[in-house]
Amino acid sequence: MPLVRLLIALAAGLALITGCAGTPAAPTAVPVTEYVRPDLLVDTAWVRERLDDPSVRLIDLSGKPETYAAGHLPGAVYVNLSADLTDPNDPVKGQILQRDALSALFSRLGIRADDTLVLYDDARNLLAARAYWVLKYYQHRDVRIYNGGSVKWVADGAALVTDAPAPVATQYVAAEPDAAIRTTWDDVVAAVEDPSALFCDARGPKEYSGEDLRSARGGHIPGAINVDWTSAVAEDGTFRSASELSALYARAGFTPDKTIITYCQTGVRGAHTWFVLRELLGYPNVRNYDGSWEEYGNRQESTIEQ
Repeated sequence: MPLVRLLIALAAGLALITGCAGTPAAPTAVPVTEYVRPDLLVDTAWVRERLDDPSVRLIDLSGKPETYAAGHLPGAVYVNLSADLTDPNDPVKGQILQRDALSALFSRLGIRADDTLVLYDDARNLLAARAYWVLKYYQHRDVRIYNGGSVKWVADGAALVTDAPAPVATQYVAAEPDAAIRTTWDDVVAAVEDPSALFCDARGPKEYSGEDLRSARGGHIPGAINVDWTSAVAEDGTFRSASELSALYARAGFTPDKTIITYCQTGVRGAHTWFVLRELLGYPNVRNYDGSWEEYGNRQESTIEQ
């Protein structure tokens, strides 16, 4: 077992399972001092050094096209998370787009299968992390997140541009989906009674309790542990350190021996938590439920807790 994962396991072994919000905190966990995959996060210097590298493609995930038009990183193309990376024909908001749709999108943007894709946003890595999950679901080999995005770029003294690139179309073909990182409603129902599974609810506390109602019914999946996704974010919008993150999730009761299912309202915040647990901390079996509460809370046969 790699050293970092061993430390996570030791930390989790010292942590008490906390269950729902409001239960007593567990003892302080043994800190993990390094991300398992530090190469997945790039900084301003890394991006600057590769602006002229044709094999490195910057993708701007800012929430609105007008934000991109007002200023973006040099050479970046724009992808709208809601319009481009979800399935417009699926009644459940947030469900992942079909394979052929991603192939068409990336072909139009001039992306090749061997390109290094660097995702960024203006929303504390939230939209970039969701896009990262989508691209890993379709098994694009090399995907990174520019940690802090356009906000960090400006804070570091770099300039945004308004010129939009004119990509030369390619013949991109998305790979087969990696079902191991995605969860469906049927999977969730089965996991509720499975002692080897844990749910991480990445929504705010009032959504978790049912006070903030965004579906037909409020509450949470039975047994789910609430860790708001913003708890993983530092003041400057970047990810918190490895030691802070490992302590956060170990204290909440998450251990690497469990299957962890992340969710929120539409699977976006859940994808951010998925990225933290799987890619930064090395938890081996983490799945994001992209249907999330939009689906679960609107299905009358779903069992809920409040």
